[in-house]
Amino acid sequence: MDISQGILCCPDCKGPLDHTEAGLYCPACTVDYGELDGMWDLVPRDSSALKLSERNHYTGKVDYFLHMHATWNRSPFYRHYHACFLDELRILPHASLILETGCGLGHDGLELLRSGYRVVETDISPGQLAQARCLHEAEGFSAASTHLLADAENLPFASGSFDAAFTVASLHHLPDPLTSLREVRRVLKPGGIFVLGTEPNSWQNYTIYPLGKALLKAARSIAGVPIGGEEMVSEADKLTEGFSRRQLEDLLRNAGFTRIELQPAGYLSAAIFFLSTEISQMVGRDIKLFPLERAVIPLDGALGRLPLLSHYPWHWNAAAS
Repeated sequence: MDISQGILCCPDCKGPLDHTEAGLYCPACTVDYGELDGMWDLVPRDSSALKLSERNHYTGKVDYFLHMHATWNRSPFYRHYHACFLDELRILPHASLILETGCGLGHDGLELLRSGYRVVETDISPGQLAQARCLHEAEGFSAASTHLLADAENLPFASGSFDAAFTVASLHHLPDPLTSLREVRRVLKPGGIFVLGTEPNSWQNYTIYPLGKALLKAARSIAGVPIGGEEMVSEADKLTEGFSRRQLEDLLRNAGFTRIELQPAGYLSAAIFFLSTEISQMVGRDIKLFPLERAVIPLDGALGRLPLLSHYPWHWNAAAS
């Protein structure tokens, strides 16, 4: 069952869509929208080269991300901070309709389906979205989830359609994150909740990452290991730097949210997780420090309560309404 029936609209003009033999048609824009692999493709036809690059990149790297997620999902750091932002949504009544933008492989949506919610998932990548649909179908949630190809800056939904919305580690990929947040605010019902999960902080781009890349390059050169890895990084990831606390609060406020709560998401546990991931890729086998990650998560919480350090976690979780 398509639970998006009745709330779809033209991504450009936000007007109603007509059903035709060919698919969906916007009479105002005179544009047809069809299906791709059994999913409505409602990405605007004039998408930028960067967005099309992201679409192709994440479709072409599906197998890589499936392999990586199998490792990430065992990480105490990953599981703890994902549970934290998902719990912000679990306060909603069961059967609430929740939108996820940039859903990727669909694992966070699956957790909400298991908790009794209905989920509409969107992504710009056909390959990633198809994997999310297969995952939900395999788990028996075909009737409670819908998957649509869509651009997070041009959502194809009528205003006031959703009880809540969330996005995970994808806002920094967008050319215009403010437009995306305004779109999310538009499609939420009055009082609806928006949750942001594990969005990168900006400070490491000027400090740890440049130093870490230099050290890894030197270590790989000494070990005779090819540097590699750049082909796995999308163009948007190369261009973006994450968000400071002030930047993220300003974005949410300018998008129309009035109640905003940011929570640090990872200090020592994040550093251990990402260091072990880099070392694993360098030596060609999994080296995971999960017991150490688990041991320092309580210390992460203490660090996040210190006034100065509260501005410098690895990532942010946020809730807004």
